[in-house]
Amino acid sequence: MVDDDRCGPISSGVRVIRDYLSLIRAANCVIAAAAVWVGAWLVTQAFPILPVALTSIAAFLVCAAGNILNDVVDIEIDRINRPNRALVRQMVTVPRAKLLVVAINLGAILVSLFVSLMVSGVVFLSVVLLFWYNLKLKHIPVAGNMVIALLSALTFVVGGMAVDPYLLARLPGPLVPAAYALLFHFVREMIKDVEDMEGDRQAGVRTLPQRIGKSPTLALALSIYLLLVLLTLVPIYFGWFGRMYEIITVYVVDLPLMALLIFVWGNPTPRLLRIGSTALKIGMLLGLVALVLGGQQI
Repeated sequence: MVDDDRCGPISSGVRVIRDYLSLIRAANCVIAAAAVWVGAWLVTQAFPILPVALTSIAAFLVCAAGNILNDVVDIEIDRINRPNRALVRQMVTVPRAKLLVVAINLGAILVSLFVSLMVSGVVFLSVVLLFWYNLKLKHIPVAGNMVIALLSALTFVVGGMAVDPYLLARLPGPLVPAAYALLFHFVREMIKDVEDMEGDRQAGVRTLPQRIGKSPTLALALSIYLLLVLLTLVPIYFGWFGRMYEIITVYVVDLPLMALLIFVWGNPTPRLLRIGSTALKIGMLLGLVALVLGGQQI
């Protein structure tokens, strides 16, 4: 028989870990950390491990702190849009969450100082931008979306910077996935704004879909995604990456997501919007895989 007294604390501990992983949105943080490694890989496949590892840890921590701060600021909105969030369910207290934001951000900056002043400068800028976004810019249509998109692009740039800042502008290099990430996240942010319209409206947050409407916002997101698809073909034209890049990018990511986004635009139900947002996140991961498996051809 199972001893309930012994399993109780274990079960409770698992729930606490799960709540904190949910609070930081661990999957998003892992993607941010992985993007740093891909940025380094695109500078040189013989990159030094330690500075890249430290930079990826810093990226993970900045992302985690930003997500916690977002939940603190949006707790009333999340009672409507995201009732399962840890702060809404009071599994983590707001004072503790605020303390975590400060501690994790300081940890990220400290870790980055062991890489270089340039990398730590980007990390500090990212922290500032996330505070600015959560406290001000998220209430300004498009501006807030663009900041999040820019921060996602910076993960690739800072990865290359940790290896050799003088090779950042070389093509192909970190600037290629940075451009993809900028557009990719911008599209996802607009879809999330449409998904969160009801909670944002009740909280008095004026997002783009509330100003121009749901269908025009999704049409704009679809147009930007089409631009992204065209940009992903550039490395194929110039022969920068191998066959695996083409297969994954075009046939596994670009075309299926384009079809899905067209379907979401035509029928923007809450369920389809959620599926579209999730599919875009999966697409980001597959994009990282495409870049690594594609390798560098020049």
